[in-house]
Amino acid sequence: MALFVDGPASTIDDLTDQDAGLLEVALVTGINVSTKLRLAVEEIRTDLHLWLNRPHPTLELLWGPRLHIDQIVVTPSLKRWETMHALALIYRDAYFSQLVDRYQAKWQEYASLARDASESFIASGLGLVSDPVIQAAPPILSAVAGPQSGGTFYASVTWVNSKGQLGAPSYAASITVTDGNLMTVAVSGTPRNAVGFNVYAGTSLAAMFLQNDVVLPVGSTFLYVPGQVTQGPLPGNGQMPDFTRPLARTVLRG
Repeated sequence: MALFVDGPASTIDDLTDQDAGLLEVALVTGINVSTKLRLAVEEIRTDLHLWLNRPHPTLELLWGPRLHIDQIVVTPSLKRWETMHALALIYRDAYFSQLVDRYQAKWQEYASLARDASESFIASGLGLVSDPVIQAAPPILSAVAGPQSGGTFYASVTWVNSKGQLGAPSYAASITVTDGNLMTVAVSGTPRNAVGFNVYAGTSLAAMFLQNDVVLPVGSTFLYVPGQVTQGPLPGNGQMPDFTRPLARTVLRG
């Protein structure tokens, strides 16, 4: 699972899965759906900060260290809250832009679903990791001379912490190399707790297989040889929660 700080977990496809007419409404009203997704995340971030920073009983402080926003994992219930809240924001703006009754009805419907989603999130608790691994930036791809046919190749990378846990995979990068060249894969923006990285590469986005047998050292460059690895693990979804903490219902809003 991705970390909350990695950015919106919901995509435009997730929103249109819930509301098939969303993109047409956005076009008519001039609403930027991606902007509303980011706004939904920021508003939920405020609620999470309020919970994390609320006064803690003495016994709770003794029970464990203070938690931070970068430890929060996007569980299914948190992702659904994000999705429904974004839809409510979109239809709220659509209504005030056009004053169309059906937009008001949609706004109220999704606001209610967002409240339900936040209640489900509260009931399930906050999923957290002890050593959060952020999502990697897209890799830096280059070409060097090598005895291979060229082509278009794709690569994604993940950071790895000292426990062997993987962060969410980067967005894929691509490069077209000419015959007699090979693709190289490098990383940037190394987080402080990363001990290395993994490379997933292939000739299509659907077939980017894990290329390295052992974790690659930070600062190294990986040389991709087409056809050398034709099966294996695909990029995952990031860290699973290490533990769960209950939430106070008096803080979060729908």
